[in-house]
Amino acid sequence: MDEEFRQKVRNLYRVNRILWFSIFGGVAMLLLVGYLFYYMGSIPPRQTSGADSLGTIVLIIALILLYVVFHMKRTYLDPKKLVWRAKQKNLQITNVDLADFMAQFGERADVMAKTLILLRRYYMVIWSIANLITLLGFIEFIITGEVRVLFVYGLVSVYSLLINYPSFKIIERCYEIING
Repeated sequence: MDEEFRQKVRNLYRVNRILWFSIFGGVAMLLLVGYLFYYMGSIPPRQTSGADSLGTIVLIIALILLYVVFHMKRTYLDPKKLVWRAKQKNLQITNVDLADFMAQFGERADVMAKTLILLRRYYMVIWSIANLITLLGFIEFIITGEVRVLFVYGLVSVYSLLINYPSFKIIERCYEIING
């Protein structure tokens, strides 16, 4: 990858990191708000009749969401499959930066731009699921008053976000496949 092409792709890919940090910040804020509620005693622990059922339902939903994340990561975030899908898809490029990138670098930029679009879509679904898992823990905390539930779900979300950090290595591997 020549340096000018690499720098342009890095600038385009930087948006994914900004999105990741914003979602990570949302998860951290939910955990902080939950901790503040717990610390101030705003939500005392309660014994509700359906707390066990609610906990089981939320756990099942969270496990299903985690399965979706692992499935997406295995199925869609493989560089070979990403490039193959980018070549198969007929995506409309409406982003001005991507259009300029394609005009400047031609054919190889076309597939790379489509790969960037697909990667951002897949990442957004995965990151949103991580945020949703924290939200499930927060809702269960509000209903039951057990802060450990919030922190367990928050820890799972943070772990999911960390292992799905938008590293530039995946783009470099995609570029090698495109030119390979």
